[in-house]
Amino acid sequence: MSNVLIELSGVSVLREGGGEPLLRDVNWRIARGECWAVGGAPDSGKSSLLATAAGLNRPGAGSLCVFARDLAEATEEEQVDWRRRIGFVFENGGRLLSHLTVEQNVALPLRYHLNVDDTQLGERVGELLARTELRSQARTMPSRLNLRLQQRASLARALAVPTEVLFLDNPLRGLGPRDVHWWREQVRELRREHATGGAPLTIVATCDDYRAWLELATHFAVIDGERFRVLSGREQVLASADSVVRELL
Repeated sequence: MSNVLIELSGVSVLREGGGEPLLRDVNWRIARGECWAVGGAPDSGKSSLLATAAGLNRPGAGSLCVFARDLAEATEEEQVDWRRRIGFVFENGGRLLSHLTVEQNVALPLRYHLNVDDTQLGERVGELLARTELRSQARTMPSRLNLRLQQRASLARALAVPTEVLFLDNPLRGLGPRDVHWWREQVRELRREHATGGAPLTIVATCDDYRAWLELATHFAVIDGERFRVLSGREQVLASADSVVRELL
């Protein structure tokens, strides 16, 4: 089994709706068990890059391989399987379905991907709501929650089915110290749980600031204009004289 789960080769990243590429010639390998922090200024293309790497958006050029299969050749069945194995927490409220309650949003992937009865479904949803401290909001519509709680509900939905790769689109943006600490502990605990279970979890997060990720991430990358650059580890990032990297510290 290949250790590389996702590979972008010469990829052009487009914004939703098309147009000129935001990023060009992206070359990036994401391997099993890694934790990436991808830094960049606001509106630099971080969200579009993550959506492309997850197979949600098609590259404008180049090739994207997910679980060793080229997106251009993948069947609909294979892409449905990818969506079961990949969790995605979107920025700015997590893109929850507005006509469903919080618990219904969390239950949706379970109903779609797994053959579970109502008892099992209820137990699993309850576990996820407890984990994200949302039990009291279970029957609340997403529009009644603030953005930080919507993000937590989106995380619960992303974890509903067995996940191998978890994409977090700028989850710490606009949060106070208490909520930043909460997310950091969630990332630590998820990685610990999966490592103990023998199936390492791969996490890819974008950020406007590296500082909260220095003790969590194993790999760092930066968006610099239209370029995506892979950096070294924590010590190299801290010692970097690169002006773009320094702005993120």
